[in-house]
Amino acid sequence: MRVFGFILVLTGTLFSTPKEDYLLVSTKQFTVQGTTSIGGFECNYDMNAKDTLFFNQPHKQTKISHSVPVKNFGCGNFILNNDFRKTLKEKEFPTVRIELSNFKKSAENYSCDLTLNLVGKQKIYKNLPLKYDKNSLIGNITLQFSDFNLIPPKKIGGMIKIKEEIKLSVSLQTK
Repeated sequence: MRVFGFILVLTGTLFSTPKEDYLLVSTKQFTVQGTTSIGGFECNYDMNAKDTLFFNQPHKQTKISHSVPVKNFGCGNFILNNDFRKTLKEKEFPTVRIELSNFKKSAENYSCDLTLNLVGKQKIYKNLPLKYDKNSLIGNITLQFSDFNLIPPKKIGGMIKIKEEIKLSVSLQTK
């Protein structure tokens, strides 16, 4: 009888389904940060969401894809908003498409792939590290204006310049 019980326990262990590893996302925030010769700027786009992120689940691929209207980024004032829209060629390319996929988790480390479609150019960033902090998964990537054939704007005859490097931050707030 003991052998039969051991076989049942062993079979149950081998064929049991693993506990699924997932997070529920309630809010998505996309932030662009940059530096000028006189200070910094930050442009945000927030939206409520109802997404489920499955980690390490090849049979349940999670893909978060969102087209962000360039006109809906808020940079703090109408002058910065207009400069941001002009720099991203809003009239020709009214949306920025951001796609997150292939979510992975190992121990306390998280990652995903990020695909960015900006001004008609697509860039893929594999294994973007994500930090889990205060119920949010946060990923940061540093971009160059030149990566997308964009020219950083200048003001007042070139006295105020935006630096070539900008940071894109993606924050997924979880429940």
